[in-house]
Amino acid sequence: MPRGSRRMVLLAGLWLGAFWTSRTSADDFTFHRENVMGTSLELRVAADGAEAAGWAEDRVLREIDRLSRIFSGYDEASEFRRWQAGQKKLVKVSPELFSMLSACDDWRERSGGAFDPRVELLSSLWTRAARQQRTPTSEEMAAARSLMRSPAWRLDPGSGTAIRLSDCPLSLNAIAKGYIVERACAAAMEPGRGVRGVLLNVGGDLRAAGETAATIGISAPWSDSESSVPIALIEVKGRAVATSGSSQRGFEIDGRWYSHILDPRSGLPAEGVLEATVIAPRSADADALATICNVLSPEEGRRLVESWPDAECLIIARDGRITRSKGWGRFERSGPAPAVESAPLTALAAGSPSRVADDAKARPSEAATWGQEFELVVNFEINQPERAGRGYRRPYVAIWVENKDGFPVRNLTLWVSMGGAGPFQWLPDLKRWYKADQERKQVDKKDMFITIARPTRPPGKYRAIWDGKDDNGKLVPPGEYTVYIDAAREHGTYQNLRKETVLGTKPFREELGGNVEIKSASVEYRRKAPAKASR
Repeated sequence: MPRGSRRMVLLAGLWLGAFWTSRTSADDFTFHRENVMGTSLELRVAADGAEAAGWAEDRVLREIDRLSRIFSGYDEASEFRRWQAGQKKLVKVSPELFSMLSACDDWRERSGGAFDPRVELLSSLWTRAARQQRTPTSEEMAAARSLMRSPAWRLDPGSGTAIRLSDCPLSLNAIAKGYIVERACAAAMEPGRGVRGVLLNVGGDLRAAGETAATIGISAPWSDSESSVPIALIEVKGRAVATSGSSQRGFEIDGRWYSHILDPRSGLPAEGVLEATVIAPRSADADALATICNVLSPEEGRRLVESWPDAECLIIARDGRITRSKGWGRFERSGPAPAVESAPLTALAAGSPSRVADDAKARPSEAATWGQEFELVVNFEINQPERAGRGYRRPYVAIWVENKDGFPVRNLTLWVSMGGAGPFQWLPDLKRWYKADQERKQVDKKDMFITIARPTRPPGKYRAIWDGKDDNGKLVPPGEYTVYIDAAREHGTYQNLRKETVLGTKPFREELGGNVEIKSASVEYRRKAPAKASR
């Protein structure tokens, strides 16, 4: 890749439902971590050198750890959990926790109750019921709503104290991650350290800071994978972007999919919206608004976002219609996502797209191509190294497809290091892929080293979807194809998985097994979901 400007593409969250590119100098460094705040972390640093970039990564991780010890709802030792478990009396809390509780009060009032930390009670209820393959009973729902009617806490700004008023379980998940992302970016941008810009994505909450500008592609929730083409492009600098939706997490009960986003007012899963993306000056606001927009109707969500200073949104309704705020157009960019010159920083998860596809009623045809009605889904999970704790590094991965003659027709995913000497230094470690790519380029002379990828949620779990087209965008005929997964870890092992398939008019699902680097993998050949309307 030549020096000068280049594109970096990240399909992000969800459940960010987005990917991004960054245009900075040649001295860009990327870092990929799994199991950070229960999801994947992607960090790009524009810095004067590797030492400065490494310092920035360390500062980001340290600030995430520090704030997680305050806000975590899963760590019993966190300040938030200890405050909930303590006595109902005025307690001096940290400035960070006080600020977060105050912000929750503000958003609960502004949203008319669509945002409420007490929704944790409903989440626990639905989780228990789903394990028993049932929905909550009317008695359970009534008891939950009764407990949620009591105020959760009272704050005293003068003394910085908070008193818990109820035994209702609480969660800060809908706002704390955005707050942490913003503070982590600020920590990395300390003056005099040689860091010019950062682009941080943690499980759907993304922020561009400093000199770094980001182009973000919003992915369709019904076709969400490492290789999916986004439905819209936006460009931001010095702003936060958050995406929330139902495609990645939820409850499957008796064959039906229910969103994990629950309406605190009714106690029921949100249904009217599939996905919402919000742009805002502050990350915590973008995080909260993205969640709220999933609970409200698309028009109600749009109006709320437009009432917030310098905030914009794109909301995808359940029927596929797209609602944009009035000022969204100042960030939106025309044109398709880059097919090449894009490097993965990865992040969002295996979820309901397959359930959407199951509802498709299209019948197979005798057409010369299968990609008009079918798609091939490759699901895979990264193996956590032994003795690796939170924040373990991800291996390099390549996923591609060869025809029956052994010719590589489509590259789906390529993850390599972008630091130091750049990706080309590590490509030969992906031995089978590197050999196949050299053979392909002898014929078409097209450099496909860098492809689009997007991280998933939960940590370590990813998917890539083949739409039936080759690397030049042409539909391929039915027949025999082999799916390959190469994985290599720096100073570690090289592993390869392969699966021979016949793609025609018969859906199937098969397991590929696993190895040292790839814990498990599978391929699913299925009918595509129907096209969605938009406006």
